[in-house]
Amino acid sequence: MNTALTIAGATVSGAVLIINVRSWWKGSRELKALVPYGGGLVTGASWTLCIGGALGAVAVQAVEMNNKLGGKAVHAATGATNGGGTLAHGSMGALSYPGACAVLVAAIVGGIVWKAAGKTDKKRMFGGVLSGLTLCATAGFAQVMAWVPDLYNTLGEQAVNVLNGGLSL
Repeated sequence: MNTALTIAGATVSGAVLIINVRSWWKGSRELKALVPYGGGLVTGASWTLCIGGALGAVAVQAVEMNNKLGGKAVHAATGATNGGGTLAHGSMGALSYPGACAVLVAAIVGGIVWKAAGKTDKKRMFGGVLSGLTLCATAGFAQVMAWVPDLYNTLGEQAVNVLNGGLSL
């Protein structure tokens, strides 16, 4: 992904992340309550690896949208007119072809889960996807999420192994 996230854009994504963590903290603090947001975060992160495809295009558009929204929000709230510049661009790595297939399958499963989810979980899932799509454009967050391409590459390779007659998952 070649679109850089601005400081203002990161402000929007950071706010979404904080809101979700706060609601979890104020609630039961059960790990299962983080699943909708966390699953969305990993989903969004994985889409940033899909450069050249529709999922990658969604990632680029999300960063651009966040940059514009963040710039307007910071200006409206503080009066600051300087965009603050862009943050260092990052990359989590690359997908193998089987890894890319695993991302596609995960996107389809995610769509099914989205359809079945309640209103609150849909909001959390959307917030997670938005955070993953945008924050993974930064060097620091991409470094934290560097395990995501390995996860999908391993899942894809294991699926190929099973389909080729291998017995282990």
